[in-house]
Amino acid sequence: MASRRDVITPSSSDMSDQADLTLDKQSFREAMSRIAAAVHVVTTDGAGGRMGATVSAACSVSDEPPSILICLNRQTRIHGALLKNRCFCLNTLSDDHEHISDVFAGRDKLEMPDRFARGDWTNLATGCPALDSARLSVDCEVFSVTEMGTHSIIVGTVADLRMTDPGKSLLYVRRGYKSLDT
Repeated sequence: MASRRDVITPSSSDMSDQADLTLDKQSFREAMSRIAAAVHVVTTDGAGGRMGATVSAACSVSDEPPSILICLNRQTRIHGALLKNRCFCLNTLSDDHEHISDVFAGRDKLEMPDRFARGDWTNLATGCPALDSARLSVDCEVFSVTEMGTHSIIVGTVADLRMTDPGKSLLYVRRGYKSLDT
């Protein structure tokens, strides 16, 4: 006889406990700062313009078809450009790219052409810029967009990718940079 997995459903008392839970934005942000994340620069190019932004919300979705997702705040300039261009490149930064991360996060208040002048870039299959010294560049065509709160969850199917040899990647945790062999 095959084993049966137990399905756990919340009781009505569990549901009322959750309804009483109030979580302020600052507590949530503090909790999320404790999750280490790889640092990436997402780029796009096309009719909507050439843009880039630093992000940490990215992950694989499936290997059939090869796909990844990124999350972007809908208020950012890159959001509209990326949706108009229908493509993006996720560039995973190495541990010596703190300055690139800061530039594309807007900390230096540079205009977009000056941001791209901070590194060497090559366009991949979709025409999106890939940072030549990135640990990994994943070039994608937009497959779907889902809105959640202030952000869009953008799934892209992979059109091209480029990897370097293993080395140290840049991570962000507790509001600071760290590195990890990847």
